[in-house]
Amino acid sequence: MDSHQKIIDCASGLIKSSFIQEELRLWALGYINFKLSDSTNFSKITGIHYDIFRGESNEEEKISILTIAELILLASDIMDDLQDDDAGENPWADVSLGQNLNIVVGILIICLKHIDDIDTSPIVKDWLRETIHRNTLQSINGQYIDLSNNITLESEYISMVSLKSGSLIKVACLLGAGRIDDETLQKIETYSNHLGIIAQIRNDVHDLVKGSFKSDIMFKKKTLPILYYLNRNNPKFLPIQDYYLGDQLYSDMTYKETTIFHETLIYGGGVEYCKVLEQLYIHKFKECINNLDLSSFHKDLLINMKI
Repeated sequence: MDSHQKIIDCASGLIKSSFIQEELRLWALGYINFKLSDSTNFSKITGIHYDIFRGESNEEEKISILTIAELILLASDIMDDLQDDDAGENPWADVSLGQNLNIVVGILIICLKHIDDIDTSPIVKDWLRETIHRNTLQSINGQYIDLSNNITLESEYISMVSLKSGSLIKVACLLGAGRIDDETLQKIETYSNHLGIIAQIRNDVHDLVKGSFKSDIMFKKKTLPILYYLNRNNPKFLPIQDYYLGDQLYSDMTYKETTIFHETLIYGGGVEYCKVLEQLYIHKFKECINNLDLSSFHKDLLINMKI
């Protein structure tokens, strides 16, 4: 059995033993099958760090840690969709807010409880809990800033994304690496943060280019490309600036106005700006990894991690 299926089985087992209410249990199991059957890139990051930085490999411990990482991401994704009112076709879109909150809180408690079952020292267990506590709380603070939608500058965006996305990537990397020397852990935290920024920039660009951004426009969400237009003195961007900084509703625009609006968003330079910034953080990410005392093989594994 491959590790992918082992993670699904471990996560499903934790849900079955923890949620005694049948409907709640079935919803949570459905979420796991939906999310983990699609991709486990998050836990693959954890697995890469486990294989590189831990002196000895314990398969049962490894699967437990990879499962915890995936469940934390699942809880975060559900909460993010609920707060953005953007669940789309995800299965939690068909479940009430109250019950989804029960599932999210339950999953996070399950993750912390499962640490007790891992065959490792009490010191390491405490370190794992503290790592999860610290970084999930940072991510929640970043999500608060994102929801507040009060950022106006690129620097504020980077700070918000570092908390919201960078902290989650830190969870994946640090849980895998384990309790190693402080200097190496600091470097892992630094490049994890860069990777979180890269992931969010790519997500912003993807939503803009693929047309998945209508709800973001309606709620006037200030993503990175939008901030580009809001901070440029260009007459072509005035309709965008007036809309995002004023009281105009998206529904008040005519078809012609929305067409020009969308074309300007996509072709006005915001996408190119995001790609340049992405390349800057890719350079920082690679530079940090190349400064680690690792073999070229292990450095390549880290540099080529998928997010």
